[in-house]
Formats: sequence, structure tokens, C-alpha cells
Amino acid sequence: MVTETVAELRKIRTDLDMLTNLYSKLVDRLISEEEPEVEDLKAIRNKDRIASEAELLKVLDA
Repeated sequence: MVTETVAELRKIRTDLDMLTNLYSKLVDRLISEEEPEVEDLKAIRNKDRIASEAELLKVLDA
């Protein structure tokens, strides 16, 4: 037996799912998807070099 509270919560969940779907479609229409530029792809793929403590102190004149 489903209580009134459980039924109401299921209805709310359904409404939230519908709103999430509508929001997603709206965002897809408003924000066009662009292909990344070559420079961006390089930045994504390249491994970052981590500066040492000595390098940081040198740059900060500490």
C-alpha cells in the first residue's frame, strides 16, 4: 500500500525530472557547442609541469 506521502513524493520526482529535461533542452538551444581550437586541444592533452618550491620562491622574490 502506497501512502499519500510516498505518492506525492513520486509526483514531485516526476515533475523535477521533467523540469531538468526542459532546462537541459533550453541550455542546448541557447549555448551553441563549439569545437575546441588547436591551442585548446594542446593544453588539454599536454601534461602540466609542476614548479618546484625553489622556482616559486625565485619568481616571488622570496
